[in-house]
Amino acid sequence: MRRIASSSLLLMVLAVFAMAPQASAQNKSHLNLVLAVDASASINDQEFELQRTGIAIALRDPDVQAAIVQAPGGINLAIVQWASIRHQAIALEWTRLREKHDIDTLATKIRKMPRILSGGNTMIHAGVEFAGKMLKDAPIPAVRQVIDVSGNGHADDVPMLEKARDRLIAQGIVINGLAIEEDPIDVARHFRHHLIGGTGAFVITAQDFPDFSRAMRLKFLREIGSPVAVNGSAADKGLYLSRLNRLGAAADQ
Repeated sequence: MRRIASSSLLLMVLAVFAMAPQASAQNKSHLNLVLAVDASASINDQEFELQRTGIAIALRDPDVQAAIVQAPGGINLAIVQWASIRHQAIALEWTRLREKHDIDTLATKIRKMPRILSGGNTMIHAGVEFAGKMLKDAPIPAVRQVIDVSGNGHADDVPMLEKARDRLIAQGIVINGLAIEEDPIDVARHFRHHLIGGTGAFVITAQDFPDFSRAMRLKFLREIGSPVAVNGSAADKGLYLSRLNRLGAAADQ
């Protein structure tokens, strides 16, 4: 009887350990994504409205919604606004997106999102560090952690930005950029050299503020889809690369 009881206990323990990774996987999302939106002095109210509207339009795109719904565990998304060193704010708290209804509801909230900050320098490093704290405090862990910075100017403190970037990359965080090319100052090049980093990091270029929603759509598809291409089968990779070729004319590596 003692041997039978011991065997039963052993089987129960093994079953618990076998179930633990599965339970852990179910509680982990595919992606934790912080959108860091420029609200500095270089952004007027009309341009801020175009950023806000562009994010909402991109989230309602059928391809973007399909990518989110198909992502294992869904994705978690938060939005921060940034400007000068002491001017960062949480615009929208963490929201878990798993179904179309979740995405549509968030898009409506973003469309009504107020501008919390107005004015200030282009201290991108402060916005990036603030976004990094958001990721650290995310309520649900994720397979990938990404900060996406949108802006229309060069950082006012490049050395501080590079230090912030390197610290976050060391923590396994990826930083991508959405460069808004309002003036001929090559924001995309600046972002590539001083901002982005981590596995698969990239810059998407919007030719001006009205082009923002198209660029944001491309960014979402690339950020949500790329892990599938990296970790999936050869067929998955082929499908993903084919999709990137169709979209990639506007995407800058």
